[in-house]
Amino acid sequence: MPARFRSDLLPHLLAGSTMLVMLSACTGENAQHDPTLHNPHHTLSTQLGGHSFHPPNTTPDVFLATSENAEQEIQTRSDVCRALTAEPTLTITLMFGLKRPHGVDITPHEWQDFVETTITPRFPSGLSVLPVEGQWQDRVTGKIGQEPSRFVLIAAPASTPHLAQKLTDIRSSYQRRFDQQAVGVTITPSCSAF
Repeated sequence: MPARFRSDLLPHLLAGSTMLVMLSACTGENAQHDPTLHNPHHTLSTQLGGHSFHPPNTTPDVFLATSENAEQEIQTRSDVCRALTAEPTLTITLMFGLKRPHGVDITPHEWQDFVETTITPRFPSGLSVLPVEGQWQDRVTGKIGQEPSRFVLIAAPASTPHLAQKLTDIRSSYQRRFDQQAVGVTITPSCSAF
């Protein structure tokens, strides 16, 4: 069953925010007719007093939910990025725990194989892997757990073809392969130069 969208919480979480980048999975065959997959990004911005739109030069799975002035702010951000000899991008952070249920470690070899066979083919232009200590709450037991983890940082143009699908594929593959409840992701607008 797809995750339910809790749009009622967003105004509290986004107080003071003017833009939210949403990677929608509504491009699938049946998703246009499934309100749990399609409606959230179209109703979110109305609740925040703005609207949603496809930014120029992006794929159909990228939506921006905005406040009234955010379109101007997007242009301003682009101008700032260019003034810094950088390009507007999305900074994506994927969060992977390195323990299976019942405490069995995911080995360094297994992790490296996953990076090489699943992440790198989807983002061959580059990424960074950072070792971190993660903390999370088990969805079933409610118990707080800590474990060695990895952050994968990716700077990608919003126009990256099939961006949402690539991220979904990486996350779901890791969950299946290593019996994980979740793989976290955060996405923020940024400027990048390489």
